[in-house]
Amino acid sequence: MAAKRYSITQESIRDYVEEQRRRIDESLDLSEVFERVASQQVLTQYDLDDDETARGQVGGGNDGGYDGIFVFINETLVNGEDLSVLKVPRQAHVDIHFVQAKYQTTFSEACIQNWKVSFPNLISSSEPDGERYNEDVIEAFDLIRTILKKSVTEKLSVSIDFWGVSLVDEVHPNLEKQARELEEQASELLPARAVVGVHILTDAELFSLLDQRPDRVLSLKSSKEPLCPDSHSAIITVRLRDFNRFATNDEGTLEKSLFEANIRDYQGSNAVNKAIRGTLQSDSEVDFWWLNNGITILADDVSRDMDNSITLTNPRIVNGLQTSNEIWNYCQNSVSEKDERRVLVKCIATGDQGVRAKIIQATNNQSTIPPAYLRSLETIHLQIEQYFKRHGLHYDRRKSTCRNEGIPAREIISVPFLGQCLIATLLQQPDYARARPAQILSDDTKYGKIFNQSISLDSYCALGRFCIHIRQFLKGTGIGRGAQNDLIFYVILVACAMQVGSFEIHPDDLKELKVCEDAQLQAVITQVNELYVAAGGDSKVAKSSDFALAVMEHFDARLK
Repeated sequence: MAAKRYSITQESIRDYVEEQRRRIDESLDLSEVFERVASQQVLTQYDLDDDETARGQVGGGNDGGYDGIFVFINETLVNGEDLSVLKVPRQAHVDIHFVQAKYQTTFSEACIQNWKVSFPNLISSSEPDGERYNEDVIEAFDLIRTILKKSVTEKLSVSIDFWGVSLVDEVHPNLEKQARELEEQASELLPARAVVGVHILTDAELFSLLDQRPDRVLSLKSSKEPLCPDSHSAIITVRLRDFNRFATNDEGTLEKSLFEANIRDYQGSNAVNKAIRGTLQSDSEVDFWWLNNGITILADDVSRDMDNSITLTNPRIVNGLQTSNEIWNYCQNSVSEKDERRVLVKCIATGDQGVRAKIIQATNNQSTIPPAYLRSLETIHLQIEQYFKRHGLHYDRRKSTCRNEGIPAREIISVPFLGQCLIATLLQQPDYARARPAQILSDDTKYGKIFNQSISLDSYCALGRFCIHIRQFLKGTGIGRGAQNDLIFYVILVACAMQVGSFEIHPDDLKELKVCEDAQLQAVITQVNELYVAAGGDSKVAKSSDFALAVMEHFDARLK
């Protein structure tokens, strides 16, 4: 029989999947890798890292037709959260995504028919059949039902999307009809305000997602430490010459792509520009930013870097084109190199086109800015990132940066994962680490205990290396994915305690951690797994403080 011939588009996707298998885990089957690739691509707006993608994977035996289930509240992934403490803000946006990925050139009607059967069964039953559906699927629907029950009282905005992804080159009309029938069926089972969509992607549509233009990343140096009021913005003052360097291309002219979103072109020698020019040419002691409204930049991402710089992904100057042009004209004079005056720059990250339009139309109005700071922009995470890099580790401080750079998943330590490992070891709370993956850095008290200047960078580095080895080793034990998620922080705590000689683990103890020998690590995993299975062997057990206490009591006698 002749070998299957693939189109150029399909071959390109297959090459990408092969490349991702080498990056993620070469032991994985290509169909498993395709499931992850499909999930990350259809959920591009959430910028899922590898850990988050793994949290949403539920495929395998008895999966009801779901390879991935992802639940977001205000764009934060909440899969795996302890339902008893899950916070659902009033009027929150809830997005639920179901993914079925087929690494083949067909996508059959049977896939949607599976959804037609499993979705009503799982969404309506408080105790789904454990022999019919696996634990990961049941846990995901427990979460979904818990959230949907709050939809009316909390006025939630709910959106549910089913995604069928394969290498199919066209969608058969009958498949489209099945999709529309599923939309109607699912809508009848959900709160009235819920919006349901069923999407069957062709190979061309998937390739389009993979082939999106690479991000353009630019750095803008502030004259002082940036003010970063929240995860979406930075307010900085920039020396005139530094801003001019940012806004010009290699030919020394203004980079036109930066101004594509500006609602006006350069107005030449009008009254406003003459006033700006006069201010720049004056030798006044008054700083320029005191006399000018400044510049507003929109970007897909705004993040703080070392040496007072701000990194902007796909920046667009939406207000300040006139000022930018006058600064460029002024900087053609060599005198500008000695000028220490500054311009005010507001940097705002948003991918919402509606929000972008409002900002573009009203950039002279002051916006209300939430008070919270994004944890990963704090100095300590910058220091950890730099230290890890010098010691051969990769700290994913800016979410998904490491993945986008092609760094193997086994070498990446995300900020939440390091936080979970610290809580499991220093606070002896593996149950908390397992139960709150999305909230792991939101508790100020716990956060202050695990991320502070009194803990040496050596300790963070040694723990990071110790934990990613355990994470990788677990994948090769044959234990199911769900059980791995339940066990990992218990195994990390016990393995750490065995090296320290006590469950009372001090930050300085972490500096001495060594990667576990395979036989020793396997023994720990076997014993923890036996305790886990005996206690019930599900996520509720792993999230229980009673189980955490039982594990520590079991091993404590062996440490003395």
